[in-house]
Amino acid sequence: MKKSVNDKKYLDSVDHINFSRLATDQHCEETQATLTKSSHEVMECNRNLRRALEFFAIVILILTLIGIIILIIVYVISLNIPDMFSVVIDAGSTSSKLHLYKWTDEPFRSNGKVTEVASDKVSPGISNYVDDATEAYTAMKPKLDKLTSSLSNKQKQNTPVYLAATAGMRLKLIEDPLGSLDLFSVIRQYLLHSGLQIKTPNERIRLLYGSEEGLYGWVSVNNILGNIQEGKRTLPTDTVGSLDLGGASTQIAFIPDSYPNAPKELLDFYPLRLYGNDFLVYSHSFLCYGKSEFQRRLMTSIAARSKKTFEIPNPCLLRGYKTEKYNASDWFTGSCMTGNYVTKTFHDEIFQPSYMKEFSFEGTGEPDECIQHMERHFKNDCNYSLCSFNNVYQPRPSGKFLAYAGFSYVMHYLFPERNTGLTLSEVTSAVKEFCRKPWTEVAKMTEENEYDFTGKYCFDGLYIVILLQKYGFTTDELWKSITFNSKINGKSVSWALGYMLDQSGHLPSESPKVSLSTKLFIVLFILLISLFIGSVIGLLLTRFCVTQSKKSASQI
Repeated sequence: MKKSVNDKKYLDSVDHINFSRLATDQHCEETQATLTKSSHEVMECNRNLRRALEFFAIVILILTLIGIIILIIVYVISLNIPDMFSVVIDAGSTSSKLHLYKWTDEPFRSNGKVTEVASDKVSPGISNYVDDATEAYTAMKPKLDKLTSSLSNKQKQNTPVYLAATAGMRLKLIEDPLGSLDLFSVIRQYLLHSGLQIKTPNERIRLLYGSEEGLYGWVSVNNILGNIQEGKRTLPTDTVGSLDLGGASTQIAFIPDSYPNAPKELLDFYPLRLYGNDFLVYSHSFLCYGKSEFQRRLMTSIAARSKKTFEIPNPCLLRGYKTEKYNASDWFTGSCMTGNYVTKTFHDEIFQPSYMKEFSFEGTGEPDECIQHMERHFKNDCNYSLCSFNNVYQPRPSGKFLAYAGFSYVMHYLFPERNTGLTLSEVTSAVKEFCRKPWTEVAKMTEENEYDFTGKYCFDGLYIVILLQKYGFTTDELWKSITFNSKINGKSVSWALGYMLDQSGHLPSESPKVSLSTKLFIVLFILLISLFIGSVIGLLLTRFCVTQSKKSASQI
């Protein structure tokens, strides 16, 4: 009985152990199933993530490749932006100078980077053709055709032409208004059929105001010097003033240290916006004070006071220098001799003596007496806070100046090794010393074809000394701020360049509206290439992970 009880306990114990083993096995199977399920879920999750990463890498790869192609196309277009051309005809008092300019037609430019391609000249000036307007264009056409011969027909059609007449025509307009207007009308009609572009003929073929001539001369000077250029921030104090002496007029233009408060004193100030820089420039022109016209007025006033007709003593010419015979009617006529403009500008008119048909001069070389004659042709009255002469407001000159054209020739002759740092006393002394030399001595050192110019250098030098003092350069220190030169870095100074530089800012760009600098292209290209390489590496890594995952799964 006792044994059966023990056997029962034993059997119960065995059953319990078997049940525990069974439960444990069942639990292990359930755990294994759970782990296997989890492993499959993780693998499935990783597979989806890898697919997403792979898709993302492919998208980035494609977009980057497209970006590189577009970038290269845009850059190639930017490199092939065409040049824009223009013709400017400077119709001066003694000749017409033709200039062909060009600049890169940047799509988002303000003013163009204007450079001269070619130039030519036609003599005499258009003011000589008022009585035969057709002949003015006939004389000009061969030079115009030659100037634009390098351009294709399509380029010519897109090349604007400008003609701006200066002091010679301003005088002719006073003398013969209807004839002058007719001359402009005829030239406009001919240029309209020249094959060049003239969209607004009345604006592009016109008379240039004296203040504009001075203003654009100032722009030209500062552009050639590098003070006003594309991409450069320029302060007013960085600029240089300009002094221009032409045949019929003289101009001064500069930015003063301060501006006047009185409205009437602001009339000769002109706003300019160039390459994003704003300037307010003083500019004034004096008609009849160009070297040729002032000399003509001075010579006729000396002749009119003389009882002689030939070899009239002239203190403004070298001692012993004899001029040719002049036709009195040619010299005593014109808007700088008689008329309303003369009575307003000068003290008196100059009339031809009835007994004088021809006349000539013989120099006496007396500079002090010559200066006295010159002073008679300037008015010193002033109704403003400051004046230059003839009751014209002008601020005090400030900063550096470039004196070009007629200012530079005699100075180069007297000071061949220097063109700056000259003082008033030094120049005055040199000019007077030259004036007192006998012509026979000077002629020995002069080429025969230069006789006419050199023989009048006494007048030229004295006139420059007087005129610059009238402009306010009254001390040695102020004179030191002037550089006398007709060229800068081998380039001739002309208002035409400044005029075209300003006009280029008003001409719309005809290039495709894309612009990409080389520097920006390099930066963007490196960035896109980096993204492209990164995308390729990412794609390869994703592929590698997929391969490894498949190997691991097969081993399981």
